[in-house]
Amino acid sequence: MIRRRLGFALTILAFCATNALSAPIHAPQAEVIDRLAAAFATHDPARLAVAFHAMGAYGTPAADIVESSINANGYRHLENSEIEAAISVFRLNTRTFPESANAWDSLGEAIMANGDHEMAIRYYRRSLDLDPENSNAARMIERITGEQQLSHASGNKN
Repeated sequence: MIRRRLGFALTILAFCATNALSAPIHAPQAEVIDRLAAAFATHDPARLAVAFHAMGAYGTPAADIVESSINANGYRHLENSEIEAAISVFRLNTRTFPESANAWDSLGEAIMANGDHEMAIRYYRRSLDLDPENSNAARMIERITGEQQLSHASGNKN
């Protein structure tokens, strides 16, 4: 499954790069595309982000591919209970794609898993600012604030 996704992503990437240039790929561009393909193969989100920046592909379908690849890497860490690694990957994604509601939502999830509910709310709110239709972020904010209210209420009774 991952190999199929990778192959599909590289095909789209090559198509986008070729069409964006509307000319034969020159040596510098070919080198950047090769670096991006190599970064996909390593599954290293930091290397992928560096190669992506060198490509200068913001606003293209390549951006969506890179963002979702970095995000998927973060969720792999989160699913393996590697919370600090997940947070690092999601932070990289928010730095690389600061206008991505999904990137901020994912960072909020990892931060919440790490127990920092105040910071998680902040990241979920950032996600909602970027995408007011993000029902997951709204639901998570309600959940966290509801838990905090219950905790404060039970603490006051003791």
